[in-house]
Amino acid sequence: MEPVWTIISRKFDGSLHRRWTRAHPLQPRPQYKGDEIPQFSLLVPALTPVQEGDGHVWTSSYDVVACFYALRHYQVMMLRKAAGTEYYCNSCSIAEIDEVGHEVRFIDLDLDLLVDQSGLMRLVDDDEFAANRVRYGYSEDLCQRVERDLEHLMGQVRHRRGVFSTQYSARASRMYRGPER
Repeated sequence: MEPVWTIISRKFDGSLHRRWTRAHPLQPRPQYKGDEIPQFSLLVPALTPVQEGDGHVWTSSYDVVACFYALRHYQVMMLRKAAGTEYYCNSCSIAEIDEVGHEVRFIDLDLDLLVDQSGLMRLVDDDEFAANRVRYGYSEDLCQRVERDLEHLMGQVRHRRGVFSTQYSARASRMYRGPER
């Protein structure tokens, strides 16, 4: 039986931001294959409980593929909705992948990019990023890396590369061979 993984997002001060309680790897182990391919991806099945930092719990009605990168300050959630795939991209620390404890952990850095089915991008929470930059004392180096990586991510969206390509979406669907819900 394959182990169940947990995805844990924290704020810069270490407090819980969000916890996905059930995820299944789409590959046997993390591996780096370049900046456009996730180092590690997990399927979060529909109806998986997601706990917010304030204790509130919610679920979504669709599967989500969570994609983590080895060298980039973002992660991408592929929202596998019935009408088509949308993307929620988080600026964050480079994820820690704990293969023994079956956890993926990262620091949420507030700046998010939403991508709809047509490829239209919308930057959100930039005001939260600016406020928390001061509140938590994000270094200038960290802010520059986040902004540089966000530009890289937007280039991938514009050119339909990496996880934003139809080929990757189809491949992610084929990769999951986990337990029934």
